[in-house]
Amino acid sequence: MSKILLFIIIPFFLFAFNTKYWHTNIDVSCSQILHKKAFDICYNCKNKIPNLVVYTLSGNLVNQNNFKRLSTFRPDYNLPKKCRAYTKDYSKTGFDRGHLANNASFDYDRAIQKETFLLSNIAPQKPQLNRRLWAKIERFARLQAVKYKQIEVITGVCGSIGYIKNNVNIPKWWYKIIYIPTKNKYISFLAPNTNIGMSKAKIKQFLVDKKEIERVCGVGF
Repeated sequence: MSKILLFIIIPFFLFAFNTKYWHTNIDVSCSQILHKKAFDICYNCKNKIPNLVVYTLSGNLVNQNNFKRLSTFRPDYNLPKKCRAYTKDYSKTGFDRGHLANNASFDYDRAIQKETFLLSNIAPQKPQLNRRLWAKIERFARLQAVKYKQIEVITGVCGSIGYIKNNVNIPKWWYKIIYIPTKNKYISFLAPNTNIGMSKAKIKQFLVDKKEIERVCGVGF
């Protein structure tokens, strides 16, 4: 088999994604794995968004410095040009630039915070989901980190409801899996990418077993 053919096949294999931020391998398809300062990204070149992002959150770092939120998103030049999303792709689309590794979890370090604003860490997210329900889920994760000292987090997207500019995929689902090592406990959320019902939604409505995320998204944890 030629090297060219191998290049075509490999990005679509489901394989064990081994990351230091998660206690087991993750079975997931990645076009490219990006190792950032405090999180790893499993990136989907075809969709121009991440499939998932993995990180560890230490409670003693939560609310340590609280650097002011940045306002500038940037392309990730560690990706091939054909795989990159750009800020203009999201303009006037009706979708927010939704973080997978969120700013507030890493605002203790300016360099790490800047990496959360790379578009390799971003996917189109409906505004009411992003600013309401998902913000609550992210805050819940930080509270768990403070309570239990350290947690492991996977944030991912899957499915499609269409595309914005530059063929950037709009995911159908957003999910977050929190693992608490001291309790050997998982807390998982799965939410549709919609504005409907999100302004007053409670996070408990979107609690699921992680096996449901595996079933819906075709990922193995």
